[in-house]
Amino acid sequence: MKKIFGTIALLSLMLTTSYGQKGWKWPEDSATKVKAIEMNVIQSDAVKMGDYRGALPALNWLIANAPDLNKALYINAAKSYDKLAKVEEDPIRKIELADSMLLMYDLRMEYFGDKPNVLNRKVIKAYIYFIKDFSKSEWLLEMFDEAFDIGGSKILDSNIVAYMNVIKVNAKLKKIGEEDILTRYDKISEVIENKMKTNSTKGKSNDSLIKKKGTIDDILTEIVDINCEFVETNLGPKFDENPEDIKLVKRMFKFMLIGKCTDSPLFLSVAKQLQKMEPDYGLCKVVASKCVANKDFTSAITYYNEAIELTDDAVKKSEVYVSQGRIYANQRNKAKARAMYSHAIAADPANRSAYTGIGDLYYHSFKECSEQQDMVKDRLVFIAAYDQYKKAGNAKKMASAKEQFPSKEDLFNGNYEVGQTLSVGCWVNKSVVLKTRD
Repeated sequence: MKKIFGTIALLSLMLTTSYGQKGWKWPEDSATKVKAIEMNVIQSDAVKMGDYRGALPALNWLIANAPDLNKALYINAAKSYDKLAKVEEDPIRKIELADSMLLMYDLRMEYFGDKPNVLNRKVIKAYIYFIKDFSKSEWLLEMFDEAFDIGGSKILDSNIVAYMNVIKVNAKLKKIGEEDILTRYDKISEVIENKMKTNSTKGKSNDSLIKKKGTIDDILTEIVDINCEFVETNLGPKFDENPEDIKLVKRMFKFMLIGKCTDSPLFLSVAKQLQKMEPDYGLCKVVASKCVANKDFTSAITYYNEAIELTDDAVKKSEVYVSQGRIYANQRNKAKARAMYSHAIAADPANRSAYTGIGDLYYHSFKECSEQQDMVKDRLVFIAAYDQYKKAGNAKKMASAKEQFPSKEDLFNGNYEVGQTLSVGCWVNKSVVLKTRD
């Protein structure tokens, strides 16, 4: 009698606690309801204890008699079949368990929706168990196609390379052509780009995604011969006809990077068009550097200015100012070059290359600033250079500049003293503390 009362009390407790849970749809028939609660406790406890085989009878009963009970039912069922399949040594039974696991994802979507999320999880499991079964290659591809179409940037990171591998298998089996491969590659690339933008916004690292991007690029070159001739012959004419096709422009840009075609005139045209359509700090720097290589300094300065406007990062701004300073230095516009280096220092005082740049400007001003009347005054530019090299922490250039300082004899003959403050004339127009090389 005590045992009966104990069982009734247990079931009453289960009924009371279960009814209070939101999202649970228990059978209306009271007997079935009591049985469902009992089975749910059994399967839940078994899964928690890792007894996945012991959980299956209760799970199967619930799926048959209360299929819309709660999505947790299918989560536990999928987990149980997956765990059992992983350790199953009989290959036939292993596939049966894997198929049952995938069915749980299908039933979950049927009763509880949320297809983008659930399919996202289903495809990676299908990939793990069936990627080597070539008879299922097209089925896998169709499933991944759908997952990426409806999942967008919410696709699991683990599915990115998996999808590309599924594409490779189908390409090797000649079940898809070149254009089909490229279209899907574009889709994956877009997902990666969107994920990276989201990470950047949240301050998260993109290292893992960058690595995955490199992997899918490597896979692409295995199945499509991406080279400069391919891009220029197959895509170049399309670009000439429709330069506003953003998908084409992005594809060409990526392929020319992969094919190492960055010295091609077409690359610069494509990069400029991409920058016009989707302005980006990094791309802007690439275009500017190519303009510098072509000695188109006016365009380079313009693109560098645009890059500065495209970032709020002081360190990045500083890097661009240094690049502009180098252009003006090469044009012998030293005052303008110094102004750019000074902007770089203002943006990022830790930018050593900016101090070195100013030091180089001073160091190489001896001939143009020398009046050849006072050896000490003529050599003040080297002291000015030394001071900048010191700020940069450049010991080698400090030593080189010091070798050009006036000697003690020069100071004696000119009636100067060490530590005296003197003004450097010419375009330099600043004061330095007199030092000697010996």
